[in-house]
Amino acid sequence: MRNRTLLLSTLALGAAALALVLLDSPDAPAAPQETPLVPAGLLADLRSVEVTSGGRTARVERTDAGWVVPGRFGLPADADNRLRPLLQSLRQAKSLGTLTADPRRLERLGLADNSVVLTGADGKAWKLELGRMTDDGLGVAARLPGETAARRTSFAGHLEGEVANWIDPVLLTFDAAQVLAFELAFADGSRLALARPKAGEPLAGDKVAPAAAEAAEELLLTLATLRAADAVAPDDAEAKSALAKPTVVTLTLADGAKVTVAFGRAAAKDGEPPRGWMRATHSDPRHPANAKAAKALFTCAPWLTEQVPATAADLGKRPEAPAGPQGLPTLELEPAR
Repeated sequence: MRNRTLLLSTLALGAAALALVLLDSPDAPAAPQETPLVPAGLLADLRSVEVTSGGRTARVERTDAGWVVPGRFGLPADADNRLRPLLQSLRQAKSLGTLTADPRRLERLGLADNSVVLTGADGKAWKLELGRMTDDGLGVAARLPGETAARRTSFAGHLEGEVANWIDPVLLTFDAAQVLAFELAFADGSRLALARPKAGEPLAGDKVAPAAAEAAEELLLTLATLRAADAVAPDDAEAKSALAKPTVVTLTLADGAKVTVAFGRAAAKDGEPPRGWMRATHSDPRHPANAKAAKALFTCAPWLTEQVPATAADLGKRPEAPAGPQGLPTLELEPAR
């Protein structure tokens, strides 16, 4: 009986001591409260977005005709690959509480190097400064307007400060199999014409070698989604000079529409990729390619400049095998047995 009483007394004293410890201990730190990084109302009715990154700044504006790039002649912005992904990242990003207010640490975060400026319907600009990725890997450090301290965030979107990368690069698209007639006109006055008996059949032409017809098919596939690298003013002297003696591609589609693309090139310099320009138009006056052609001329990616033939003889040419030492052909040797 005495042992039982002693055991119960010990348990009671232990419970009382535990209760006292719990009552006297400080509260556990609360988890940082997640709040939207960017006000939802601002993102719902934007008028402009300005991105600074890598020492460059790009700006897009919303107009009655859609989002455009003022720094590139008011050309349409690349909404699918640039604008929407950025806005989606900002919409989903959370502020995870204060990161630091220490001036020395703030300087190391690089908050002054990257930013997004959002302007709403009221015309007021809202600037979000963005720095380096935080140690937890959740996102970059950020500083909100009117604050001095940096916040931890979950934002990890891509910031593109190059203006050229904000324009919609696609000038026009078509189905290569639906091209019934394909004509090339060269600067030297020569012409090359191929046609399909009907949509989907191979291209062929009088006195056109099979290799040239095959190369024409490959070129059509390349041009089926015609992309520009950048845009220059319609009166750009270098572009106008190159396009004064162009290679002109004229395509007739199965629905009767015609697509015309003129390519011009500059003489390649040692150690530099070839430079080329293009102008694309469509027989339908309402086609977007015509509106773009009225605003600017477009530069070609180097690989496209190389692929478009300068003469009829160039169509179907294959690059020669690289020479070995001292200009001798490279020999393929069988392995020793």
